[in-house]
Amino acid sequence: MSYRGWGIRDKIAGAVKSGFKAPARNRETAAIFQRAEDFQQQVQKLKLDQPSGIRLLADTMARQIIDALWEAKGANHLEELPEPDSLHFFSHLVSVIEGFLEEENLFVVPDALSGNRSVNIAETWEAETVLSKRERLIGDFDNVIGRISHMFYEAVLPLTHAHPALLEIHLQSTSEKDLTFTAPLPMVVNELPSLAERILLLVNIPELKDDGTVEKLSRRLEHNLIVASGGMPGDPDTWPRVPKLPTRSPLADNPAALLDAYFAGTVWGKLFDYSVPISIPQSTRFEHHHIVAGSGHGKTQALQHLILHDLEQVAKGSASVVVMDSQGDLIKKISSLQQFAPGGPLSDRLVLIDPSDVEYPVALNLFDVGMERINQYSQLDRERMINGVLELYDFVLGSLLDAQMTQKQSVIFRYITRLMLQIPDATISTFRELLGKEGSKKYQPYIEKLSGSARDFFETEFDSSEFTQTKKQVLRRLWGILENQTFERMFLYPRSKLDLFTEMNSGKVILINTAKDLLKEDGTEFLGRFFIAMIAQAAQERSVIADQNRMPTFVYIDEAADYFDRNIGIILSQARKYKVGMVLAHQFLGQLDSKLQESVFANTSIKFAGGVSSKDARSLAAEMRTDARFIESIDRLEFAAFIRGTTKNAISIQIPVGQLERMTRMTVMQMNLLREQMREQYAVHIDEAMTQSRARPDGSGDDDPDGGDINPNPDPNGPTPSDEPQEW
Repeated sequence: MSYRGWGIRDKIAGAVKSGFKAPARNRETAAIFQRAEDFQQQVQKLKLDQPSGIRLLADTMARQIIDALWEAKGANHLEELPEPDSLHFFSHLVSVIEGFLEEENLFVVPDALSGNRSVNIAETWEAETVLSKRERLIGDFDNVIGRISHMFYEAVLPLTHAHPALLEIHLQSTSEKDLTFTAPLPMVVNELPSLAERILLLVNIPELKDDGTVEKLSRRLEHNLIVASGGMPGDPDTWPRVPKLPTRSPLADNPAALLDAYFAGTVWGKLFDYSVPISIPQSTRFEHHHIVAGSGHGKTQALQHLILHDLEQVAKGSASVVVMDSQGDLIKKISSLQQFAPGGPLSDRLVLIDPSDVEYPVALNLFDVGMERINQYSQLDRERMINGVLELYDFVLGSLLDAQMTQKQSVIFRYITRLMLQIPDATISTFRELLGKEGSKKYQPYIEKLSGSARDFFETEFDSSEFTQTKKQVLRRLWGILENQTFERMFLYPRSKLDLFTEMNSGKVILINTAKDLLKEDGTEFLGRFFIAMIAQAAQERSVIADQNRMPTFVYIDEAADYFDRNIGIILSQARKYKVGMVLAHQFLGQLDSKLQESVFANTSIKFAGGVSSKDARSLAAEMRTDARFIESIDRLEFAAFIRGTTKNAISIQIPVGQLERMTRMTVMQMNLLREQMREQYAVHIDEAMTQSRARPDGSGDDDPDGGDINPNPDPNGPTPSDEPQEW
């Protein structure tokens, strides 16, 4: 048998030679372990073997990066730059860099050389390769760390371009009057796929590869890229010839999914895991705010956050706030705040309109529009004000119709309103009587004081059959509302004790409970429309005062769909001109007809949406410069938000929870004192209200109808009651 070809002789010879070389190998291995020990001592000397040392290095690197970013921004001309650690983003950047240093184990002796376990020669030499790179890091420490810092600089620089507040928040602070929310950083970055692609390729910088400082990061990014491209990391045969980079990804329109696909498990994913402030300029808020949110999504919390910001401005004397709520819960939470107690920062600022205080109904008059003040304006301003009032009463009185007001119905209402303003101390009772049988005859003396087409209308058209059905319809609806005695008593007083023009321009917090549980649907709608019209009239009247003297006023209307009609576009357009910003909140778009939706969309520059149906998401998507999937994906207590002039498209913002609920409340004694103050200032006792009800059976009182347009010195308590009161 021949062993030729088996190579035994060569194998034996190799074994012999190997035996002679073993001492040399042992000496080399010992030298490697000695180098590892020397490396460990150098690391200890730099204190990089401790978490605190790593943290200090990350802090130093972050400071250098922030300084370089400021220099790139041109801020280095400032005499005194703020300390980087005064920026909230600085601590985030430190944490990200620290995580990178720990993940790459740059200052740790390779495990095979730690002496903690026995290793073979192959493992030793493999560990020696890693050790050599880490020795170069320590030997050229400043330059290598500088290259790592530059990598982070290149990643962060475009983020500061996309959201300057990362650096500017202390250089050029947002005005305290602006409203601020937080949003995930990826949501405010334009061209995110391009930026992600740029960051993805940073690890390919030759110097970083040579340093061996990004090996783990490179491997994980490669793994993610293979998966995102449709391949399997463990099977090269499945890898596509051309990888699918972020700019070619089908996830390009979904920021969260895109970043997760390419940066999951990496330092870059952590870099983007940051919330940034989004400010809504006060000037934009005057262009109005539309909130659509399903039940339980967080609409009330969003309103509370907005209101609390504005209450701070009220305390500084730089804003007024109006809140209208049909459920009453929001009103109760706000009105019970300790801030409104005697001695508090808002102690003299509260105006509370609460129909549920039935013993003291608030004194309101449907037709008391401040004519005494209006008559003091110039002829032009006076006519402008009166025309505005007539237009607004379409909105108020339209709630008394069974359907949308027609042109013919609008005509009759405008002429009736003009007559109501002519009758001294006219009330809702006067209005009812005018629409009733022989109403025009009863008020003929005042009709005769009208001029032009208004007088002709009452003399030739008012009692014609053409308007009979409209009058009957309005009367039927009006009787239904007045059947509620609470509502009736509020509107029987000859003069309103609430002057919204004065209050809104005085830095007040005006809380209006439209009390749906008490006034029911029709009463709530009428009362809400009345106050919205009065707010709009107060806004229009600001045209006679200088712009700088117009107090910024923010009006919150919860369940606003209860009060909407197509006149809302006119109201919003007028309010915008005079520093009155409205926040209109409701649950779903189906509460508005298509034309009303268009009007609200066109007249609101700020739009929040969350917890809506697929149908509503599709309707809102185009208005918010996004797609329906994004709106549908919004979590509870978050909102898709579009802010005209601030965001290019809808972003996701986060709403703080429980702010109002955690605030200090008044004591029972303080609440009782406050209630007495509200009663004295804005209400009348129920007995006095009923006296007014009986005192004016025909609305005429003792005023001489021939004595001029308006009684120049009216009795603040109304006309003298007749000797023989009658029930009507």
